[in-house]
Amino acid sequence: MQEMMQGKNRILLFRKLSDQRTAAAKLVFQTSHTFSYSRSLDAILTKDGRIIKVGPLESEVSLEAIQAKNDPVSKMLKEAVIKGEKLELWEVSVDEELKTSEGKYPAVYAQGFLGSWEDSAGAEDEATVSSTFTVELEPQFGEATLTAEQEDAVQYAYTDTIAGEEPGGVEG
Repeated sequence: MQEMMQGKNRILLFRKLSDQRTAAAKLVFQTSHTFSYSRSLDAILTKDGRIIKVGPLESEVSLEAIQAKNDPVSKMLKEAVIKGEKLELWEVSVDEELKTSEGKYPAVYAQGFLGSWEDSAGAEDEATVSSTFTVELEPQFGEATLTAEQEDAVQYAYTDTIAGEEPGGVEG
């Protein structure tokens, strides 16, 4: 029987392409994102009938999050827009049922640029950020390994009440 994919189990991780010696990090308080794929399709009328000319793949990721105080990832992303720096992005499906026997999660990897960064601060709402990541070339599909810190950023695991328990990562 098929089960629904929960949106909360698909997260975005980011890293500057120039910082590949550091682990990717999660923008905190992500509320939503959309990974879109599109192609232009041009109809050409011929004497034999209509044919379709297929354009190149275009991909982008739009995202929204509630602003966090002192979030280094938010600061890095905002600077990347201002300075025009290339980023790496991973969309990771952190559903434990999809985790492989090697401890990896299904993921989509892309390189590209943030074309915008919008800080919104309404009087009666939480301050939010929104952005659009434009993918360069084609996204790649594979599996991602999460560090203990990345798993902790996703969700803490159940911890018992007795002393000496180490805090855990994704429950599994």
